[in-house]
Amino acid sequence: MSTSRIHHGLVSLSLTFFIACAPSEPMADDIEEAEDEASAASTSYVEIGDYLTSDADIESWITLRRTLASAFDDICGDTFCEGDYSNLASLDFTCSVTQKKGKLKECAWTFAASDDQVSRADGTVASAVPFFVCRVRPKGKAADLLAALGSDPLHATLPGLDGSLYDALGDCFEEPREPVARPGPTEGAFTDVLERLEGPDIDAWYAMTRALREDFDQVCGDTFCEGDFANWAALRLRCSEDVETLKLGSCAWSFAASDSWAKKKGAIGVTTGEATCTFTVDATATELAAALAPDLAGEPPLMRPLPGSTMTIYDALIDCL
Repeated sequence: MSTSRIHHGLVSLSLTFFIACAPSEPMADDIEEAEDEASAASTSYVEIGDYLTSDADIESWITLRRTLASAFDDICGDTFCEGDYSNLASLDFTCSVTQKKGKLKECAWTFAASDDQVSRADGTVASAVPFFVCRVRPKGKAADLLAALGSDPLHATLPGLDGSLYDALGDCFEEPREPVARPGPTEGAFTDVLERLEGPDIDAWYAMTRALREDFDQVCGDTFCEGDFANWAALRLRCSEDVETLKLGSCAWSFAASDSWAKKKGAIGVTTGEATCTFTVDATATELAAALAPDLAGEPPLMRPLPGSTMTIYDALIDCL
């Protein structure tokens, strides 16, 4: 065989080997998947309130949250508040989005309630505060959520989902976020004041407690809500009374709060706080309701001295919250 033919054969073999070992071009699907994985690994999440920048969007978000809480209060008495807890309160609603593009990851709505029991033995009031966190995962971006929920955020269809926030609440209140020890019944000379009051007396009592909650909401932002939690919510004020003298024994006012943030992978983290503030009153339920009646001139009920005392309920809260 000639030298030229041997050389030609080696060149052909070399080219064939090079072509066979050359790396193949990546498929389009592979590229997209790799980009998605890289993007997911580098994505950071923030709360939607920290993502929004325009005044219009920020105002829409504030209005949406306020409307949601009000709408829940309006319907709770005939729906969710007919269950184990009759005083469910909305604490906070927030969503997580990607920091750069505002893509929605998760929304969480936090609620609290109280379960209060008068000790008939000594008149003290024991309270348990359960929390509920209801989660949904709408699709789209922050702007889509604002546009979709509009003026009726409780019943509007969530973007990318088949139902509304109202629909999502159906299973949320079956079990609290963490188990709570509910107070048990006891025997003795005290009872819950609400077991006896009726007619004008119970109307006056409810008017007083409603006014106290409103007073608390008005002052909280500049006082109690400047600490670790910015959304303390007043739950239920419960008092015991002596069944013979009808004098009040002990009163306890339960409060709940929460704080939410976006975790590393976009889930909403939630921490909660609770407090039960107690005080004694040397008066009957009728006398207390009269002294703190909302239609009296002067200081609001929260700032008015309790019957037979210079202390106000506001004073009792300072040492508690």
